[in-house]
Amino acid sequence: NFVAANAKNIGLNEYEGHALYDVIQGNKTNINIDMVTGDNHSLNKLNFVILDSIDVDYVPSIKDIKDAANNLYSVKTTDNYTGIIRSQGVIDKNLIKSKKSGILRVLLSLLLQENTQSTIVRKLNSYARYTGLKKALIEYNSIFKSTHVLNLIDNMALRKAIRTARNRTEAYHQLQGLIRKIYRGIFKGKKIENNQISAHAVRLVANSIIAYNAIILNTVYERMLAAGTSLESVDEFARISPIAWSHIAFTGKYNFRKSDGDIDVDAMVNELEKHLKRYFWKVD
Repeated sequence: NFVAANAKNIGLNEYEGHALYDVIQGNKTNINIDMVTGDNHSLNKLNFVILDSIDVDYVPSIKDIKDAANNLYSVKTTDNYTGIIRSQGVIDKNLIKSKKSGILRVLLSLLLQENTQSTIVRKLNSYARYTGLKKALIEYNSIFKSTHVLNLIDNMALRKAIRTARNRTEAYHQLQGLIRKIYRGIFKGKKIENNQISAHAVRLVANSIIAYNAIILNTVYERMLAAGTSLESVDEFARISPIAWSHIAFTGKYNFRKSDGDIDVDAMVNELEKHLKRYFWKVD
């Protein structure tokens, strides 16, 4: 859950929602991304449709769920719904059907990588001849969005999963912010190229810390299983996040010339075990 995907990086001045598809398709790892969440910055009027075309469930967190529930759209007319939650309007099915070929053309151009999502969004917003197609895509997108809002209201497990994912993302951003703050001036530049290099450098340091923590935690986890530790203790230990840095010395001068580059993980794990046994193994 904490593995960094090697995906496309967008500029700080680019809107996340207009490049979400491009970021996912730029994934160069063997991690299969089948569900994506994000905050309000990941929202636009096309992402539900676009991500559905590649079998990716888009489950963004909705800041104001009450407001979203008041803007639901349905296939049937509003008089068919008499419950507390009612639709605000009716989906224009005829418009979607009339623009079916255009919608397929847009999605195929993305799948075949003939255009990026940001380019398509720019074209749809810039040319009057695409007005009908744009409206059809928005109508189609409203079906998925309304379904997602209803799922959020009805599914507690989904809300918890999204909240957990968002907290994980915020913890990662907090670690990156700390790295930038400590090395003030190093991860900063006046040119776009310098800022891009700095952003990659910060991510590299952050990912290295997470990988370092994950290796140690995984080694302890395997030892716990081998020792027959109770499942309750194992489950509690598994909740420890590898996004931690209080034990990391970010400042100082170090000499690595005499080191062969190998890290004695077992030695660190042995020291960690002595401490953990008092809390997870309950051994004095």
